This record gives sequence, C-alpha cells and structure tokens, in this order.
Amino acid sequence: MNSKRPKIYCQFLDRPVMEPLSGDRINEIRFYRSLSSFADVYYNDVLIDWECGTIGDPSGLKTPTRDYDLYYVRANPELFKSLPHPKITLAYPYDPEVFGVADALVVTTEAWQNLLYEHSASTSVRRKLAKWYPDNIVLPDTIVNIQQTIDPLFLQPISSKTEFFWRAKMTGAQSFGFFGRVTEETIPSELIDNLSVIRERLGSSTNPLAAFAGSIRTALPEPALSLGQIPYEEVPGALAACRGTLGQMCADSDYLGSGKLLDAMATKTPIITRRNAVRDEQLGSAYPGTYDHSEEALDILWRLCTEDAFHCDLQKYLADRAELFLPISTGQRIRRKLVSTGFL
Repeated sequence: MNSKRPKIYCQFLDRPVMEPLSGDRINEIRFYRSLSSFADVYYNDVLIDWECGTIGDPSGLKTPTRDYDLYYVRANPELFKSLPHPKITLAYPYDPEVFGVADALVVTTEAWQNLLYEHSASTSVRRKLAKWYPDNIVLPDTIVNIQQTIDPLFLQPISSKTEFFWRAKMTGAQSFGFFGRVTEETIPSELIDNLSVIRERLGSSTNPLAAFAGSIRTALPEPALSLGQIPYEEVPGALAACRGTLGQMCADSDYLGSGKLLDAMATKTPIITRRNAVRDEQLGSAYPGTYDHSEEALDILWRLCTEDAFHCDLQKYLADRAELFLPISTGQRIRRKLVSTGFL
C-alpha cells in the first residue's frame, strides 16, 4: 500500500450529515471511526473531523469533487452505480444492480459472511435469510467482514454524580438492562422469567428488575422498569448503573453482531446472552455469561445477583475483551483485508 493515507469516500442514504440518532447511523459512524484510524475518511465529500463533532455538510448532499482510493456507499443505489471503482457497500438491503457492480460487500460478522457464501447451495440458509434476500441473489466474489467497533464515548470514566443519578433512576435495585428496540420478538423472555424466580428466592427490597431503554413497542413484562428513550451521550452512564445487561432473542441475532453488546463490554457491564456463533465471535467462546439452556441462565443471573466476585470476574473479562474492538484494533484488521483484496 502507498505510504500516504488513502482517501475513502462514505455516504449513507442521502443524508448530508450523520448524527447518532438510530442504530443504523450509530453503526455507520463507528465504522467510519475504524476507517479513520488508517485513512482520511470523507463523508458527503467533507473530511471527517472527529474533534469538531459534525460529520458531513448540513448545506446539502454533494457528489465527489476529488478522486478517492475507495468508495463506500450504503443504501443509495443511484449514487453507488455512478461512482468509479473500487466501490463497496453493505450487504443489506439487497439490490441486484448494486450488488452486480460492487467490487465487494461488507458484513459485520463471520456468520453473516458464511451464510452469504453458502446461500446458493443451501436451502436452509436461503430459508433463514428469506426476509433479507430472495432465493436467487447476485454476489460479488469478495465479502469483507468489518466487524463492529466500540465508540470511545463508552470508554470514558463515569462520574459519581452520573452514577448516583442512574442508580436512583433505577430505584436502587439490581437492574438488568435491555437497551434498544423492545418488541415481542426481541425481549429475552427466558431471562425475564429467570429474574422473577430470583426475586422470589431473594425476597428483599433490592431484588432484581429488568430495565428497558429505547424504542418500546410492546407491553413490558412485570415487574419491569421503563427508562424510555435515552439520549445517546447518556447511555454509558445508564449501562454502567446496571448490574448486567440482557442479550436480545430475535432470529437476527444468529447472524448479526450487536453494538449493544460492545457498549456493555466497554462499560464493563456483565452481559447475559444465549450462545450462538455471533455471540462467541464478539464475546469469545470462553465468556462465562453466555448460556446454552435456561437452567444455566438462571445460575448465571443468580451468581451475578449474589456473588460480587463473579460480577468482578465478568467485568475484568469484558475489559480485556474490549481491546479487540477499539477503533484502532478493528481498523487494523479492516486495512489488512482491504489491502489483501487489492482495494487499497
């Protein structure tokens, strides 16, 4: 690769600026941070200045005014098709014309990458991905796993004032947080049921509660605490105030990574989640907070509620694991992949 930093053009939809106002945009911004560890990254043709805090140009959408070493555009088919090569795009949403001219697709997990490679030869894979992809899909030869990355915001120390505020907000109970889109599909019902068992066992005023934060689109199980929508910059404090955080249960978790798990990892908030290939990829197969059956989940929750040493062990594990997902760490892996595939 040239010793000079490569220039990479990025664009999401037709948004002239990017702000962390939804899960998709948050993940995009984090990807740009990883790229910025080794490249000059331009969003909407404007060099990203992380100190400034504004990504893009609020005056409107611009077309590229310079030559770039690589173009990454997500969910803007007309712009993508008009750009020169090499150009890459996220492997969702599916668009046969976009996929047909893309030099590579990017995905966020090895599981997703493998499913796409196996799609044409496996009926079960096609069935699993049916809501995302038709039976016959066009794929470029290269699919790059960019993984996900931690936002440095979540690594900042939490002030005692912030910690007190969120612990009071959660009624002083041992709260197990669920952050993100709350629907019947995503709520981890078996974990909620297990928390009810533990409440009965403990029978004290500080027994555990499930605390839900984000877009709540369904009735919450009882007993539960609704935190509503939390401003992005306040999420680290809310997470750190939880005794643990609960992994979602929807089918997408079998192949998509979870930025929420990385948020918890960064704040050293123990994660309890059912094991699958994606969870092992992000948390590591040796992580003590993943479970294979409900009885095992109950034991993990019980130990988190009653054993401070176990809680500290999980915190230390997550602090060590977080090093793998810092922007510079994921950036190095992405750079090596882009160089080895000839895109840089």
